[in-house]
Amino acid sequence: MYLDHQGRSWFRGNLHTHTTVSDGRKTPDETAAIYRAAGYDFLALTDHWKPSRTAEADGLLLLPGCEYDVGKSAAEGIYHIVSIGAERPVQLEKSPELSVQEVLDAIRQAGGFPILAHPAWSLNQPSEICRLRGIGAAEIFNSVSNTPWNGRRADSGVLLDTAAALGMPLPLVASDDSHFYTGEACTNFIWLQADELTCGSVMEALKAEKFYASQGPRIETEWNGRVLRVRCTTVREVVFYSNLVWSNRRVTRGDAVTEAEYAVCPGETFLRVEVIDAEGKKAWSSPVVCG
Repeated sequence: MYLDHQGRSWFRGNLHTHTTVSDGRKTPDETAAIYRAAGYDFLALTDHWKPSRTAEADGLLLLPGCEYDVGKSAAEGIYHIVSIGAERPVQLEKSPELSVQEVLDAIRQAGGFPILAHPAWSLNQPSEICRLRGIGAAEIFNSVSNTPWNGRRADSGVLLDTAAALGMPLPLVASDDSHFYTGEACTNFIWLQADELTCGSVMEALKAEKFYASQGPRIETEWNGRVLRVRCTTVREVVFYSNLVWSNRRVTRGDAVTEAEYAVCPGETFLRVEVIDAEGKKAWSSPVVCG
């Protein structure tokens, strides 16, 4: 947890991880201990089709979570949806006929927050993502969707920018999706601004989009409808992304960059910012809508 310059509390959490309840290599207790030792404030155990419950583990808040999947091939569409904070049982049964929209609807009906998991790894098509309704956030980075555990499909930035350019700018999270616990755990997370560390307060902040994705750097963004400003811990590069393929003001570089800004250009429909520190660790803002 840290306090920003306004005295607001920001909590660190991972919203996607697996245990021996499904296909993970660590038990729930072992997983909680790993994240607690790394300084996390909250964690969701999201085993495949095996919902977890709210709990408290020696100061670590455990949120209700589960991961649901649909689809048989990338050509037809494979979707993995993580459910966070469901207040009631999610009324779903695994079936070849189950659609991703039915999964999203069921999670919402149960009071949960649905996250589109690893869209680049799943080869999700931006045009198809834009047909969906009820997605709460999408993973811009997923640890285990990278080598040595998978191919290099961890970063979904281009795919999600394309979806935003098509009219669906989604809030962004970063997650571990831990299975193996051989280096992927405790590397990608969100910072979330909440009044207190309770399930209710965290869920309220998620639904209000009071969070950003990170691997370490801290950022604060300000959008006044014309200029997107970012203040951050010391980084070496700040990059602004939008639907335009060219702008000569996108990148600010230096040995100790702590702030940058970008004025919207004609034709831009969304903006987001990414910062990269000296170790190559990133933080990502969610996109803001222009105009």
